[in-house]
Amino acid sequence: MRTTPEQPTPSETEPASWTAVIWMIAVALIGFGFAIFRFLQFSQAAGDLKTVRLTRIELYIYRATGHWGVIAVFIIMGIFGLYNAITGIRDLRSRKQ
Repeated sequence: MRTTPEQPTPSETEPASWTAVIWMIAVALIGFGFAIFRFLQFSQAAGDLKTVRLTRIELYIYRATGHWGVIAVFIIMGIFGLYNAITGIRDLRSRKQ
């Protein structure tokens, strides 16, 4: 015997919390910080990879796109964290009213 399933609920995201906002701010700071750090390292090394130590993931990105690709990935990470932090703060403020 089959029963009819419940009506699917509309797709809702989890409500924002201050913990999520703090984590997203940390992600943004880490992303922008590493972008600045790697930019300074690459500009001082003048493209010599032997003086710059890269993680395995960064090495694959470096081989595919060069040093600007590594910096761009960290900038995208920072933008992602900043965007999610701002939307989380807006959500939290709108729920209080």
